This record gives sequence, structure tokens and C-alpha cells, in this order.
Amino acid sequence: MPGVTPSGCGLDGQAVRALLEGAVLRGKDPADILRRAAIDPAVYGVRTREIDGRALVRLVRQVQFSLDDVYLGFFAHGCRLALEAERIISLMSCPTFGEALRVSIRFTNAMSAEAGPAVTEVHGTGLQHTCEYHTVQGVDRQVLVWIRFLWIYHFFSWLIGRPLALRGLSIQGPRPVQENGFDPFAVFRCPVRFDAAVDMLSYDWRDLSAPLAHRALKDYEAYYAGEPDWFDTPGGRPGWRERTQQALLELHRMGEWSPSLEDVAARLGTGVRRLRRDLFQEGECFQDIRTRLRGELAGAYLLASDIPITEIGLTLGFSDPGSFTRQFSAWAGMTPSTYRARYVADAARLASATAVLSERRVS
Repeated sequence: MPGVTPSGCGLDGQAVRALLEGAVLRGKDPADILRRAAIDPAVYGVRTREIDGRALVRLVRQVQFSLDDVYLGFFAHGCRLALEAERIISLMSCPTFGEALRVSIRFTNAMSAEAGPAVTEVHGTGLQHTCEYHTVQGVDRQVLVWIRFLWIYHFFSWLIGRPLALRGLSIQGPRPVQENGFDPFAVFRCPVRFDAAVDMLSYDWRDLSAPLAHRALKDYEAYYAGEPDWFDTPGGRPGWRERTQQALLELHRMGEWSPSLEDVAARLGTGVRRLRRDLFQEGECFQDIRTRLRGELAGAYLLASDIPITEIGLTLGFSDPGSFTRQFSAWAGMTPSTYRARYVADAARLASATAVLSERRVS
């Protein structure tokens, strides 16, 4: 069936149901919307079924068309699609991304009292774009935050003709966990802070001066008619964060657990200074990526295996138990034994750990 993707590669049926909550509250039949989006209705609400990034675009567009509402029925009053078209036309007349962003925010504030975006310039950290979404009761607010941030990321990346180098995201809710191991926030390819005080995107200063690559509404319509993959990198080229992560995983499989920046730069065919700079432009740090990948695999071993903690540390290249405990505690905020005891009975975390271990286990 179009849109259905192999396990572990897409948005699960529970998230699909959450995306349709606004439409259901408006009296729409979710099965009918799914069929119109060329998606098997059997995916609805089922955590073991999932859709890919192209199907997600079709689904979002179908909900918007069905309700004549940009915000998928999550607001009491919403925003008609005709107003959205006027907003797109207005910002496409801007010379740079930074100005287009400011025009978009002013237009959005004028269109709806239930969406309250704002920008704040913070010295040394870029431009911070906060979003307030005042949703109706009975819907999952966090899924709206995610889908709107996903639209912002992909649309503005398309608008400037290359992926935005987001410095980071702040999300008020907890990290979403799917049993298939798919991370809906990995697509942004930047650090994400959950349980934050506000929902916010942080842009790099250098992106703000980027000229627009598209200036006509027909181009925008053609872009969506081509069903872009919202789970892929805008433009199809992986960022330096993803390439660095892949290089580190390959070195892990060779038993090299603490490769240097020089080792990874050589493997990627680039210079050390350039790799450090390119990672910084994506809001990343080499050391943070290396620590995170090792911590994720350690956590997977702790939950999805019964291997003793000392042996896990040795497997992951730590010279002694104390070193493993210190490094893991710095990553997880708790000791390995506490982590195992606290989360071993958590079904969603266990499923995610099993997926990680299946993909990255060291024999």
C-alpha cells in the first residue's frame, strides 16, 4: 500500500491517530481522510503500523483541505488556506530568509490569536523563534508542535535551496518514544531539549542572510505536488552531523570506541577545522555526538540484555567499571544500575532499546 514503510522507518499508527484528532473533533471520518491520502486506513491507531515521509505530507495536506484549516483542526478557529497562500506570497517577496521569517511571523500573528510566534535575538546563539500553540481540549498538543516545526524546517530549507543549519530545538513535552525505534525529531539533525519552558527553534546567524531560491507561489504548489519526503534531509544530502554519526558507528563496529576528530575527518575526506566548523553550523559538537552514540548503545545493552554492567562497560571499550559509570552518568544523569532498574519494565523504552541493539550490537 502506498505510504506504508518498513518497520522502524516511519511514524506509527498512534501518532497518525494523534494527527487526525482535530479532524475527528470536527466530525470527519479518519478512514476517509486516510483513503483520500492514499494511505491504508488500517494504520490508524496501531503502533505496529507506520507511514513514510511522503505519506505524511499527503496526510497533512488532505486534513488541511478537508477542514480548510492550516492548523489541522487543533485550534478553536483555525486559519483558512486562502490566508496561508497570501502569507506565502508575502514572504516570498523578501530578499533573505531572515526577513521572510519576520514577515511570516507578523502575518501569522495577524491571522490567528491561537498561534503566537515571536523571534528574539540572543547574542552568540543566533535567532530564537518561539511558538505558542493554544490548542483545543481533546488533542495532542505536542504532535502539532512537531508537525509545525517539521513544516517550518522543510519549507524554509526549500525556500533558500539548502538545509537550514538549526542550532537546536526546545520542546515543552517529553521525548516521544515509538516502539519501532523511529525518532520523529531526528529529522531536524540538531540537538533537541525536551521538557523545556517553551517550544522554540534556534537558527544560525549565517542562515538569516541567505537569499531566497524560490519566489513564486506556483513553485510552492509544485513542491508539494511532488510529495517531498519529510523524513529525509531537505535536498537529499545528509548533513555533517549525520555523516559524522555514521562514521563513528562504522568505527564502533571495528572496535574503535573513542576515535579522534582527526580520525573521523580523514574518514569523511575533509579537514579537521572544516568538520569542526560545519558541525558547529549545525549546532553540534563532535564530542557530544561521540558521547551520545556510546551512551545510547550502553543504554540499549542495559535494557535489552541481561549482560552484567561490568561486562557492558568492557564491551564498549571502557578500561574499568568506574570509568564506565562516570561516563554513563554524565550522559544519562544516573548510574547504569539505576537506569536499568528504572526503565527495564518500560515497554516503549525496551522496544526502542531492542531496535538499537539489533542494529548496532557488538558481537
